[in-house]
Amino acid sequence: MKKLIIALILLALAGGGFFWWKASDKNDGVRILSTEKIEHGPVSKVLEETGIIKSQVGGIVKIGARSTGTIDRMLVKVGDRVEAGQLVARIDNRELVAQANEARARLASARAERDRIAKVYPLRIAEAQAALDLAEARAAYSRNNYLRQQSLVAERVISTDELEKARQQADIDTSQIRVNRSALEREQEDFVQEFSKAKLAVEQSAAALSALEIRISYTNVKSPLAGTVSQVTAQEGETIVAGLQVANLVTVLDPTRLEMWIYVDETDVGLARSGQPVEFKVDAYPGRTFDGAIATIYPEPEIRDNIVYYRALVEIDPEQAELLRPEMTTQVQIVVEKLENVLRLPNAALKWVDGKQVVFLQRADGGIDQTSPKLGLAGLTHSEVLEGLTEGDNVATQVELSQQTEKKNKP
Repeated sequence: MKKLIIALILLALAGGGFFWWKASDKNDGVRILSTEKIEHGPVSKVLEETGIIKSQVGGIVKIGARSTGTIDRMLVKVGDRVEAGQLVARIDNRELVAQANEARARLASARAERDRIAKVYPLRIAEAQAALDLAEARAAYSRNNYLRQQSLVAERVISTDELEKARQQADIDTSQIRVNRSALEREQEDFVQEFSKAKLAVEQSAAALSALEIRISYTNVKSPLAGTVSQVTAQEGETIVAGLQVANLVTVLDPTRLEMWIYVDETDVGLARSGQPVEFKVDAYPGRTFDGAIATIYPEPEIRDNIVYYRALVEIDPEQAELLRPEMTTQVQIVVEKLENVLRLPNAALKWVDGKQVVFLQRADGGIDQTSPKLGLAGLTHSEVLEGLTEGDNVATQVELSQQTEKKNKP
């Protein structure tokens, strides 16, 4: 009986060992190479896209010449810093200056004629007015004299011939009033017309001079904005001809006025929105991350290499723009959703086993546990943990599986 009891105990111990071996068999052949602790932190869901740095509209200007002639001076070279309104080139303008001097002489002559008319015609009008006043006075005297002569004829003091002479003189003096009044009106009308013509001549001469001065100003080529000279396409001594297309001489760009074009794949554009934060890098500064925000998304698609993209525009602040250059390629991350201070799991800890994602836990005693946590927001480097893990857990980020385990885990 005693031997039977001992045999049953040994059988039970053997069976327990078998079941323990079976229970731990699923992690058999797993070796953890590196771990990371579960902790709280941010989780961001991002879209990874490609972008290009571009100059803003008005941030790069090709300065041309609207005047035909020989370049007398080229005052800048590539790389020079220029200010708004600074002279960058000068075109020979001697012919235009001579024409302008001639126009100034015509303007002076027209002004002199206008001033002469303004001075002479008022005197002539005053003379005509005086003549009219004198004629009216004579006519009044003649009429009064004719009336007196009538009473004298009635009293038989004078003859009727003298009365007739008085009447004729009164008619003559009255007619002279009409003549003098017509002369006065003619002088007044002439003054208005002649002075108007003189003013018009002055205005025409001034306009012709102004047009020539504007053409002369075209020979002084100035930069419309502050920036850096990026191209110089003409040199001193070259002759340029201004025609339907303005000849480009110098290109100036403002390095602080940059923007980024992000080419969002058609499969991702449904998640992109204006105002979303953006992080991007360029090869020139591999250790630096730049930031911004989507200003707008163009509605019209752009097809590149048979792939449909939608362009998203990101404005770059001047401080960051100082480090960037147009046409730089960027690696962009558009932050679609971000959670702060949540329990998070490094994505490197997620492993595929038997067709599902699992996490290997490193116990304090060196053992290995396997679990399938419930995850929330999936980020680029970390994912949100909802259930199945706690803060401080050591999860395997790099494991080594035996060949039998790898074969078992292969679909």
